Amino acid sequence: MPILITITGPIAAGKNTVAELLADHVLSTGRTVVVADVDDVADMLRMPAGDGKGRLWFRAHQAHGALVGQWMRSDVDVVISIGPVYTREEQDALYTRLPEDAVVVRVLIDAPIFATWERVTADVHRGASRQREFHESAHARYRSLKDQIPADLVFDSGDLAAADIAAKIITAAGLD
Repeated sequence: MPILITITGPIAAGKNTVAELLADHVLSTGRTVVVADVDDVADMLRMPAGDGKGRLWFRAHQAHGALVGQWMRSDVDVVISIGPVYTREEQDALYTRLPEDAVVVRVLIDAPIFATWERVTADVHRGASRQREFHESAHARYRSLKDQIPADLVFDSGDLAAADIAAKIITAAGLD
């Protein structure tokens, strides 16, 4: 059964950067890896106007959980799940779809808003996260729910480089 590494945290905390470093490491050891981002699943989902963004996000979390659960039943070696999995409902959408004997390493990558704002304004490929109001609102949501997020490993990417975070996760997950 694959090892599942879940990575959550606020916008621009470095979740995707760390996930790519982890995936590169896993591949370099001859193992297979899947990277599943809830944002990518949300981008696939189309809903009628008026259904509300909240419903879209919850449905995206449900589909993401089903996808991750199926990958955990496959013969890949490592599954990396990325995204804002903050609330009990979002957590249930992911974790209740897993096999009972799943090995999970839950990672929370935090970062202060000044650091994340600096990152998104420097990245022209960012979408809504480059809008100040959206960015601040997303951070406020994360901060209000942070204490409810289960985590085995917690890092602050304002203080620690992505490569150092990835190295610590590799060791903790026994992937070295």
